Amino acid sequence: MTRTLSGLQRSTSGAVQASMLKRAILRKDPTFSESDYGFRSFGELLANLEDRKVVELSPGTAAGDPEVGFPDSAGGEEEEAFDLLRKVVGSVEKRSGPPALSGLKDRMRNRDADFSEKRFGYSGFLQFAKAARTRGVIEMDWDDEAGDYLVRLAD
Repeated sequence: MTRTLSGLQRSTSGAVQASMLKRAILRKDPTFSESDYGFRSFGELLANLEDRKVVELSPGTAAGDPEVGFPDSAGGEEEEAFDLLRKVVGSVEKRSGPPALSGLKDRMRNRDADFSEKRFGYSGFLQFAKAARTRGVIEMDWDDEAGDYLVRLAD
């Protein structure tokens, strides 16, 4: 969802409507259904993502078709978590190159024992990392040899 929204924001000149977002998701994955995630409608899924501060909704030009965007900034605690991720990735990257995603959560917990991505509404660490990538904190590239994402600080 966030990757598709980000791509639409870069490629379109106007606002991204919910209907435009859903069509783009269906082009990427024709089997997509919000009911697979426990939602009765796409609007309900978007409302849930807005509650979790993943997206921001505003009235669109047509009733029932809101504009979808990213929140202007993450909440204070969430921003601190992204800063922690930035520090850990930067530290490891300086010593030994881009770290694998699979070990980053433990490294973050070594610096802050209370860290949990679930506190910010993410179902898993990969989802948290993808949100960080969307916000320009990190970059992630799949490495076949490592069988994992390699993470580096965003430029």
